[in-house]
Amino acid sequence: MNDQSPARLAAQGQLDAYNARDIEAFAAWYSDDIVLMTQQDGQVFCEGIDSLRERYGAMFEATPDLHCTLVQRMVCGDIAIDEELVTGMKGGGTVHAIAIYQVRGAHICRAWFVREVVPE
Repeated sequence: MNDQSPARLAAQGQLDAYNARDIEAFAAWYSDDIVLMTQQDGQVFCEGIDSLRERYGAMFEATPDLHCTLVQRMVCGDIAIDEELVTGMKGGGTVHAIAIYQVRGAHICRAWFVREVVPE
């Protein structure tokens, strides 16, 4: 278990940039051909670095209180799995999420997400 593995570093780096709402720092952790999908049905909701910048950049600008708290992280080889709680989104509430990041080199190349809104 390597605390400095590329998967662990990429997962933490993108989380830190997400919480800073810094789109360029966030995008720097992703490969140019990034694909983001929902885990349950495999639906692609973001493909390519330009799409990622557009989607997340708009979200960062629109949600000044956005914050993701890491509950736990597991790393095995080139995969990091994060359990997260996201607050500050439009519409309020807390989102409980699982993010599965596949890392190639030093960049996240694929990610799958499971999300549920936590009842208040």
